[in-house]
Amino acid sequence: MERWEEFEIQCAEYLNQKFGAYANFIHQGGANSTVSDILVHTNTGNSFYMDVKHSPAQCGQFVLLPDLKTRTFQYSPQNVNRFNRYTQMIMDYMNKDFDGFREAGTVGKDIDMPNGANIFSNWIIQTYKDKGTQFFIINNNTILLLERFRDYFDVTAKYRIKRSGSGNVGKSRIKSVLDYIRSHNYIVTDFRIAGDKLFVISPQQLHNQRFIFQGVEYMFSFREKEYELRKLSNTYNANVIFSIRHRASVPGMTDYDFINYLK
Repeated sequence: MERWEEFEIQCAEYLNQKFGAYANFIHQGGANSTVSDILVHTNTGNSFYMDVKHSPAQCGQFVLLPDLKTRTFQYSPQNVNRFNRYTQMIMDYMNKDFDGFREAGTVGKDIDMPNGANIFSNWIIQTYKDKGTQFFIINNNTILLLERFRDYFDVTAKYRIKRSGSGNVGKSRIKSVLDYIRSHNYIVTDFRIAGDKLFVISPQQLHNQRFIFQGVEYMFSFREKEYELRKLSNTYNANVIFSIRHRASVPGMTDYDFINYLK
């Protein structure tokens, strides 16, 4: 299990232990960025989400595609986050230095725009509101109200090329991938198939090890007592990526205030 996922589970367990008399906190984020990490059902019938961040952390992103004819950046139709006015402000700024940002590469280029911190914070607030998120929970189980995001965090943004996420092996590839692993010095003592996913058990330390088979890159990812095989994307997209760092001097919500919100 990845460290970030362990942290999400720990936060959900803490919330249930501390505030379980007032609500049920359900961990469900995982690698799915379209929903926040913890679904909250209060005893009064209200529901909302909380997002988990271990500061410093990334906090949202969107893909921009350079159009060489118009020399402007275009909002990718593959984005899962809704376009908003703050997205447009960022694009307008980047269009003024089209060549500089277009050549950002994997190192990236900071988006150092006037009033940038507020614009980035507003983008995050709007985007997480769209997902039904009302709180963040961060290091030391500190609970923060989304509406006060600007008070809690220092926010920066960078445009850089980043590989897209991973996917399941796929039903049509499972047998051939398993055969490849067994014939290439990987010790597999058992395996299981769940839909289009492949899991193997091995005494070897394989976490994050990669191999290329039939032109596709795969990675072993540890999941409790077994490894899941993940198919890595060959797509590299240029993203505006937001990063946050908690201002330690700004306290989070008190238990009393959070309980009153849950009631």
